[in-house]
Amino acid sequence: MGSVRLPLFWFRTTFRHSWRSYVGLAVLLGITGGLSLFALSGARRTQSAYTRYLKSVHASTMAVDSGYDQKLLEKVAAFPEVRKSQAYAAPVVAHLDHGKPIFEEDFEALASLDGRFFDQDRFVATEGRLPDPRRANEVAVNGAAAKKYGYSVGQKLMLGTFDPAQVTADVRAQPPVPVKTMRATVVGIGLYPNEVLQDDTDVSPLVLFTPAYTRGVLPYLQYQWQGLTLERGDADVPAVKKRFVKLLNPGDPQFFRVTSTTTFHVQQAVRPSSIALGIFGGIMGLASLLLLTQALSRQLRGETEARLSLRAMGATPRAASGAVAFGPSLAIVAGAVLAVVLATVASPLMPIGKVRVVEVATGFDFDGLVLGGGAFVLAIALVVVTWIIAWRTTPRRQSADSAISRRPSTVVGAAQRIGLPATGVVGLRLAVEPGHGRTAVPVRSVMSGVAIAVLALVAAVTFGASLTSLVATPRLYGWAWDVTLLDGGGYGEGHVEIADKVFGGDANIAGFAGGYFGTADLDGTSTPLLGVMPGAAVHPPILKGRSVKTTNETVLGSRTLSQLHKRIGDTLTLGSGPDARKLRIVGTATLPTIGIIHGQYTSLGVGAIVDTNLVPGYASNLDNTEAGGGYIGPNVWFVKFRQGVDEKAARRKLRREIGPVGSQQGSLALLPAQRPAEIVNADEIGSSPKVIGGALGVAALASLGLALATSVRRRRIDLAVLKSLGFTRRQLAATVRWQAGATVLAGLIVGVPLGVITGHLLWRQFAQQLDVVPQSSTPFATIAAISIAAVIVALVAAAVPARSARRVSPARLFDSA
Repeated sequence: MGSVRLPLFWFRTTFRHSWRSYVGLAVLLGITGGLSLFALSGARRTQSAYTRYLKSVHASTMAVDSGYDQKLLEKVAAFPEVRKSQAYAAPVVAHLDHGKPIFEEDFEALASLDGRFFDQDRFVATEGRLPDPRRANEVAVNGAAAKKYGYSVGQKLMLGTFDPAQVTADVRAQPPVPVKTMRATVVGIGLYPNEVLQDDTDVSPLVLFTPAYTRGVLPYLQYQWQGLTLERGDADVPAVKKRFVKLLNPGDPQFFRVTSTTTFHVQQAVRPSSIALGIFGGIMGLASLLLLTQALSRQLRGETEARLSLRAMGATPRAASGAVAFGPSLAIVAGAVLAVVLATVASPLMPIGKVRVVEVATGFDFDGLVLGGGAFVLAIALVVVTWIIAWRTTPRRQSADSAISRRPSTVVGAAQRIGLPATGVVGLRLAVEPGHGRTAVPVRSVMSGVAIAVLALVAAVTFGASLTSLVATPRLYGWAWDVTLLDGGGYGEGHVEIADKVFGGDANIAGFAGGYFGTADLDGTSTPLLGVMPGAAVHPPILKGRSVKTTNETVLGSRTLSQLHKRIGDTLTLGSGPDARKLRIVGTATLPTIGIIHGQYTSLGVGAIVDTNLVPGYASNLDNTEAGGGYIGPNVWFVKFRQGVDEKAARRKLRREIGPVGSQQGSLALLPAQRPAEIVNADEIGSSPKVIGGALGVAALASLGLALATSVRRRRIDLAVLKSLGFTRRQLAATVRWQAGATVLAGLIVGVPLGVITGHLLWRQFAQQLDVVPQSSTPFATIAAISIAAVIVALVAAAVPARSARRVSPARLFDSA
């Protein structure tokens, strides 16, 4: 028959008794492949969710702090690069209780001037709705305000607006009278575009007020942030910044926020979840290939007699192998289609994590690249494997006696020499010697599957342990000190001379340094700065190179270094015009996430460390003095304790003494380590190693159990011979358990060390992308538990085949395998 007619004829002839096997192959591929495609497409959907959300809320390209100067706002809005400009201003608003302000409920009022947060940078209500911009008495609160102060949708709040001139340092002791009162309704709880995944630095209670309200309190507004949508996006940011700086007075601080910087950190924060899904999808894809390969090998090796019949009828080896491979190939195609269907049906479960609340396209999703391409690759790979197995197992001679003698395994020989029990020797032979003919078993693929499962699981838990260590160790994400003292939300300026006396006279303190916040152009790119004195005793952890020692040096975040297309040792220009300075790059650092609230600040990978004298606005403060204070200095203090001190007691002592150091009494806040969004949301993959482990355990159990069952069925002649030679039922069962144990032991010997190495390599690459200190951890106890669990899995998988082996009868010695 022809090359096409014979497979079709054979398929129709054998379908009646083979259809169950075909359905089993299709269902197995549909489930395992569907899980793989679902996870991989979910990883892409999760990673892209935030950028799609930003488009839907018409996010600004950047925002600038224009004080509260209506003329400045109008000038900025008229820049040629600006396509659209909307702003909010901040009045002093407090919740009133019987007419008295509750300043303990310290929220920031965001009063939309012209539609910002309603049109541009739109606020998204996760509960309730967005306030009606035409109604002054409707407000919305963010999640932080709702959680901290118990605000809820439908709640009525009596709110008072105050004249900023009346809000003094003792405002709580002597509260002023509000200039305006309003009974407002909380109509929504939600989040702003920069709150989807936040740094700790930016988490603060916020209340949104409508333009209708803002028009009634214009004389009492304090400062404003202006959102700008630029014609060419980020490409216009440097030009807008230069124009804006020219409008400021010399020495005025410059505060900007660029949306792409926030987007970068959000994407970095989402990446652990995406990586977890990707790992899971890859593992399930690999498990699918292994399970299907083993199933195909078992089925095709079991059809040796069919191919012998075809060869006896004159079919060539190619035609015979094609005939038996045709049916499984059709089942593979059907299984790939089923995998796509299942992945699409499950797609509403994606994306995962905190970006899920802002997912734009909810419901079913068909990712053609992943689902179509992945299913095609999986199907082609399995079809090729099917034809290879069929070809290799097809007899080349038209005779059943085509067995080729095989040399015994050296491992089995070594086991005999060391005196292993007979059950162990036979079980080891069954594990490592595939056999031939009708009794052949794909032992190599089983061992490879176990080894790969162990490798992937050990790599996953090693990666997870390193991530857990990162989250628990602030030094690894930039906080190489014990206490952070922030002055006035980053806007206050403390007293250097008093700080020298207080910190220098504290026996608990090993070192301290002041930090200054600002923003400046580095080679024309707006960059957040952290100013420190050269040679400071305390500084962020250095990744490469060294810290700043002179005024003409700088240390950059890794992403900033890449954006500027620079390397350590290169020079760059800080600022522009006559005040421009050439700086040499001497290192890269893991920069702490700290700065002014809602402004641009350093964070993982982003920013630069420079001499304090180079931070815009610093020089103008040198001559400002206060009685008994000295010149005004840092926005923040970093303090490191001596080793061995009682940190709790040292903090209490420091808290009692820091009052005079701040710009005013009570302005210094003792902060814990401020986690970047990447660290805040790292717990998104906290359970993924367990999920991966469970999936791998089930896959390994199923694979090993099927392989052992096949081995017992095909080698029951060998087992019957052993029984006739005196093996007891218990010894036959023990032989199968030895076979399972040897298979798993081989997987552990190969998989554990390779898994540890792979986990460390994956973590190092991930940590470098995250711009944290790449310190990895090896969870020895967990790996030991995995090894023990693998042995238990082997014994469980061997239980049913062992019972089958016990029932083998020598009377059926010559039954077909």
